[in-house]
Amino acid sequence: MYTGITLAKTAAVAATFTSSFIILPQNAAAHLNKDALLYEGMHSDEIKTIQSILKATGDYPLKKTTGYFGSNTEKAVKSFQKNSKIAIDGIVGSETKGALIQYINQHMDLLEHGSKGNEVAYLQEMLREIGFSKLPVDGYFGARTEAAVRTLQHEMNINPDGVVGPKTWKKIESLLENSRKIDTAVPANSADQNKKQISEPESKSAEQSRVQAAPQKKDTVRKTENVSIVREFYANSTAYTANCTGCSGTTATGINLNQNPNSKVIAVDPSVIPLGTKLFVEGYGYAVAGDTGGAIKGHRIDVFFKDNNRALQWGRRTVKVKVLE
Repeated sequence: MYTGITLAKTAAVAATFTSSFIILPQNAAAHLNKDALLYEGMHSDEIKTIQSILKATGDYPLKKTTGYFGSNTEKAVKSFQKNSKIAIDGIVGSETKGALIQYINQHMDLLEHGSKGNEVAYLQEMLREIGFSKLPVDGYFGARTEAAVRTLQHEMNINPDGVVGPKTWKKIESLLENSRKIDTAVPANSADQNKKQISEPESKSAEQSRVQAAPQKKDTVRKTENVSIVREFYANSTAYTANCTGCSGTTATGINLNQNPNSKVIAVDPSVIPLGTKLFVEGYGYAVAGDTGGAIKGHRIDVFFKDNNRALQWGRRTVKVKVLE
């Protein structure tokens, strides 16, 4: 099962990919124990970590995490356990912690060359822990971070595409769980063999200049975690639930959202995105174009959430949409 350090690290990464998460306390990792049971009446930083993850799943109703395992937390745990189809007892043990990590894996954004932000910074911290000790933590996915990722993927027998998706995150967690480090030498057949070595300094500004100077290819099919991205564009996004006014609860493609509340479904304009298309939406994750809407025209999408609070938190935003093969 999962170790405390793995749960804390993954939760902290996940804290950056959705606005419903709050940032975890820096010492949370020290207070997590895979063998410890958490239940009503307890108070700890470990519980605050669990509450943070449950906020992302939509099960925890309070605006702030408290660290106290009260009735709201117990209800949230039971709701999550029910949706995860595991024993519903309101107690957080190894099975529930594992299910929480599985949820995070399924919703983690793809990170690739040019990505920026806290997600990248935490990726870099995790890479440092598994052996890339000289990798800077600057929140920019440049050549050095890409080379480290490719080396990791090569060592873990993953397609070395330099893109961090669910498979790569899972391998990182496995290494952290078992306190393993890998050989950080760049493999001879790496696509980065002509780049600077990971341990050599390279300024962020220099890397950005290199990226800006490089010719940009459009409509190129790229392999990312064994998924081909055939097209990318930005879209205006809103959110909806199965219980909205005028909603039947069944999508245009026949998905019963009331019976399948954890479905990742997006309403689209079929003339832009054909129904049934697999997508990856920034901040939402992997989904299917499975619904339509009267107001959904052109480059506009509507993402489904199982509860109104999460839909309201999503609000209206511009997101990058990746059309998958």
